[in-house]
Amino acid sequence: MEKYRDRRLSKSQRLNEYNLKSGDEYYQNGIFVFNITRLTEYIKNNKEEFEIIEVKVKDYQSMDKGKSLNQEYVATADLTRPLILAEIVPDRLKHGYPDISLDYYSRGFNVIDGHHRLAKAYQEGIETLSAYVVRMEQHIPFMVKGYDKYVEYWNSKLV
Repeated sequence: MEKYRDRRLSKSQRLNEYNLKSGDEYYQNGIFVFNITRLTEYIKNNKEEFEIIEVKVKDYQSMDKGKSLNQEYVATADLTRPLILAEIVPDRLKHGYPDISLDYYSRGFNVIDGHHRLAKAYQEGIETLSAYVVRMEQHIPFMVKGYDKYVEYWNSKLV
């Protein structure tokens, strides 16, 4: 089991910033904003650094039910592209939460790229999709807004 203090963030430790450029895709998760274009490029060039898993479409699709998605874009979504699951809170399974479900959403991982793919897969009856698992240490350089608040949020979840 990882020790919580080993993953504590500080506001001064941010090394790289991938600010948004014109045309970059981004994802806003509450007050936190991620540069999806740069993260996707990084994953493509460094695949060996990322775990790839299969997720159940129905588990994640149920989280998106309230979101309005452009159905024309859903229809063109490429189901061969893996989703991106980001560790938004410390992995509850690895940090000793009792009776935690094994699915990644319950463990603290949110979809930050792939909502249209999830919707299309759900509509087509596809049961699973591939997803990259992106740990906090891997997604932090791609956070373009809300970093200081994220440090407070993350650290508050460590016991």
